[in-house]
Amino acid sequence: MKNLKWNVTLMLCLLTSIFSVAQNSTNEEANKNFYVKPYAGFIGIQDMDLRLIRDNENSNVAVENGFGYTAGIALGYRLSKNISAEIGWEYKSNEVTISNTDFSNKGDYASNFIYLNGIYNFKTKNRLKPYVGLGASLIQEIDLDFGNGENSSFSNSGNIGFQGIGGLDFNLSPRWALNWEAKYMTFSQFDMENEGNNSRLDNLKYNPFIFNIGVKYRF
Repeated sequence: MKNLKWNVTLMLCLLTSIFSVAQNSTNEEANKNFYVKPYAGFIGIQDMDLRLIRDNENSNVAVENGFGYTAGIALGYRLSKNISAEIGWEYKSNEVTISNTDFSNKGDYASNFIYLNGIYNFKTKNRLKPYVGLGASLIQEIDLDFGNGENSSFSNSGNIGFQGIGGLDFNLSPRWALNWEAKYMTFSQFDMENEGNNSRLDNLKYNPFIFNIGVKYRF
C-alpha cells in the first residue's frame, strides 16, 4: 500500500511538472515577438542575351549562368498570431560565362540586397509551421565581372524589385527553429555601366530563384 501511494504521488507530481512545463513553453512562445534568422543557400538565374555598347558600336553577348550561392540575415517582428514583418540583408553570387563572336570569358555576378517582407504564418498543431509572404527588395549594388577584370567590370544600384516567398519552420523549442525557404525575385530590365570606360550592358534580366536553409531564434 505504501508503494502504491508513493507511486501515485510520484505520478501526480510528474504530471503536474509536465503540465507546468508545457504551459510555460506555450506562454514563453506566445511572448516572443522578435526573431533573428541567419541563412545560406543556392541561387539559380536563367541564361540571357544582352547588348554590349562600346565605342558607339553595338554587339550581342550571351550570358550563361552557372553555380551560385546566397547568404543573409533577417530580423522579424510578429504583429499578430499570423502576421509577421521582417527586414533583411542578402548577398548573392554566381558564376557566368559571357561570350559573343569575338570573345568568351568566365566571370561572376556579385550583389547586395536589402528587403522588407510581409509574412503570413499558417496555424498548425505540430512543430511544422508553414508560411508564405510577399516583399520588396532594393539592389544596393550589383557587379558583373569577367575576363581579366580590366575594362570588363559593369555595375548598377538602386533598382527595386519584388519577391514571393514560401517557407517552413520546424520548431525545436519555443526559442529555436530550423528554417527552409524558397524565394523568387523579379526586377525590371536595367542597364549596367562599365566602371572603367563609357561602355555598358543593356537589358539585364535579373530574376533569381533561391533556396535557403537556416535557423530562427525567437526573443
